[in-house]
Amino acid sequence: MNVINAIIIDDEVNACENLRYLLTEFCKNITIVSEAKNVDDAIIQINKHKPQLIFLDIEMPQKNGFQLLDAFTNINFQIIFVTAYDKYAIKAFEVSAIDYLLKPIDINRLQKAVEKVSKLLISGKKNNKLDLLNDNREKIQKIAIPYKSDYVIVNLRDILCIEADRMYTIIHTINGKKYVAAKKLSYYEDLLCKEQDFLRTHRSWIVNTSAIEMYSKKDKKIQLKNEFEIPISKSYKEKFEAIFFT
Repeated sequence: MNVINAIIIDDEVNACENLRYLLTEFCKNITIVSEAKNVDDAIIQINKHKPQLIFLDIEMPQKNGFQLLDAFTNINFQIIFVTAYDKYAIKAFEVSAIDYLLKPIDINRLQKAVEKVSKLLISGKKNNKLDLLNDNREKIQKIAIPYKSDYVIVNLRDILCIEADRMYTIIHTINGKKYVAAKKLSYYEDLLCKEQDFLRTHRSWIVNTSAIEMYSKKDKKIQLKNEFEIPISKSYKEKFEAIFFT
């Protein structure tokens, strides 16, 4: 049995006790080497025990789980997020974690998450999502797109635009490939439009501003590289013009 040393990081005493019990009873290969109630203590415990895995809550007083990861220049442990907030968990999973669990914890989901970590450690393979987090700490340069049963790693500069398709999104790349992700467009707007070179131009479209080659104010259209045209709606037109024409 492949023994995995782990640390539980959660400010809620009951949550820690419950997870400890579930791991002890149903995940026999997990050894809990320490627990922490806040980010500062967690940093100390991780540096001291050098765990292979951490179970990390996101919403904690003073500092959150994302700020914990920011404290490490090189993340060499696996991460399973344990949180009551689905929107945070999905974002965290996309860029760094091997899995996430929603409270209250489902035993089967917990076992599957631990099994993922175990297989990864036994195989000696790298967690590509952790590499992305380590390499792009200050500014995201790549994203991992869930595709079929795997992930496709895409450079942001290679994305032309992102299109809404009901409950999904279609990511169009400069080489003509398209990837369908089970995310709403608002997810990618939150991830990319605040600090990256991406801009929402329509309720159904986000564009990579570095790919824009022409703007027709009359036709209310933007032409991207590869002659890819997308519309710009009235509600987004003012912001778009303010960025490019002031």
